[in-house]
Amino acid sequence: MTGDHTSSPLTFGQLSVWRVMETDPLDRWSETYLRDCVPVPAGTTTDQALRAVSTLCRRHESLRTLFADSPAGPRQHVRPAQETVAVEVVEHDDATTVAAQLAKERIPREVEFGRRFAVVTRRGVPYSVVIVVDHIVSDGYGLIRLAAELSALLGRESPTGRRWLAETPPAPRDLAAEQWSEAHHARRKAVLCHWQELLRTLPEKHFPVPLSDGDTPGRIETVLHSAGARAALELLSARTRVSPQNLLLSLSAVACAAVTGTRQPVLTLQSGNRFHPRWKFIVSSMNQYAPIPVDLGTPQAPYVDYLARLSASSLKAYRMGSYDFDAIAGLVRQERQIRLGFDHFFNFMPTDIVPRPGVQLDRCPPPRVVETRPSRQIGPRFDIKVRPGAEMPVVIRADPGLLPAPQLQALAGWFHEQLYRLADGTDTTVRQVADRCALALEK
Repeated sequence: MTGDHTSSPLTFGQLSVWRVMETDPLDRWSETYLRDCVPVPAGTTTDQALRAVSTLCRRHESLRTLFADSPAGPRQHVRPAQETVAVEVVEHDDATTVAAQLAKERIPREVEFGRRFAVVTRRGVPYSVVIVVDHIVSDGYGLIRLAAELSALLGRESPTGRRWLAETPPAPRDLAAEQWSEAHHARRKAVLCHWQELLRTLPEKHFPVPLSDGDTPGRIETVLHSAGARAALELLSARTRVSPQNLLLSLSAVACAAVTGTRQPVLTLQSGNRFHPRWKFIVSSMNQYAPIPVDLGTPQAPYVDYLARLSASSLKAYRMGSYDFDAIAGLVRQERQIRLGFDHFFNFMPTDIVPRPGVQLDRCPPPRVVETRPSRQIGPRFDIKVRPGAEMPVVIRADPGLLPAPQLQALAGWFHEQLYRLADGTDTTVRQVADRCALALEK
């Protein structure tokens, strides 16, 4: 790439993806790729679908960026926009199968753009466009924008997509320039001091996690589907005036403490880092791992006191969630002589769950606990993700050596039961919640 004048440093989010994934086996990179299937309106021709994809790639520089290492560190190389883009046309009855096939092979970032598209046809008629992106190109929020814009370009009714199409998309190169600028120095220093404080105050055996703890292949997964748990969460949020996210974080921390056998668990949040209006809708990888130390307090303490401490801690963790990964990794090597790793993840994705004081819990259908196979077979040994939807899927992924399948399923059921008991006031202390979790894991 000699002579490429568009070369620039990575953003903090891109650098985090680069460093986290560079230790994974190459044949497992594709497990992290994001996918979506965008419906094609009736009457759309294949050529029209191909033109829509080309327009999307011209708009977003992430979709035409190569990533390569250099003596100065990883760099991004943005290529000029092309009039047309090479897109596969695949005849198949199931677009999700095509997405899986498209994501199966690793994308070599230094020679191939980190995205793949396919127009999927049935009897020659296009009905879906598949999008696959490397995580360094876009996080889940960025993929939402890509899908919405593509939907509008295809002629579907998408007010959000049309609004975004009327805007000039933010450029990752501009974000990188801001993050590495002298004006941003005080911010970088503040985050470094935050990590120094974490290393000074947290037990060495609990933080940070050595990298080798999370890279052994083999994960199992269970999903709780419960409209009742969602309703109980909304009722509990209204009663306690604590956000639904922090309420489920509190239960996840209790679960982590029970699974790992510690009263001071350290969880990992994913900070979306989209707080500034200029970068809120950028198509790039913005997420970074934000450790949060949890103090459960004394067992007899009211649960609401624990919630107050946790809410303050989570706010601080998110505020410190944008950082130079290499600087933090260097600090950890210096202080603890290990390579930086992360574990015990919590990620809350719904935006439509809000406090509702009048919800009726007795009208909800019974919960379902479903065993699934995770696409990622490496990574965190304990990982909780809450997805949007009427049944608020709570996805719990674990290393079976840490949490065998029967206990994993019991833990999923505990989330449902515990939300009910907190919402109706049956349980009011940390001890009651922790003891019920421990009891569930003994079954």
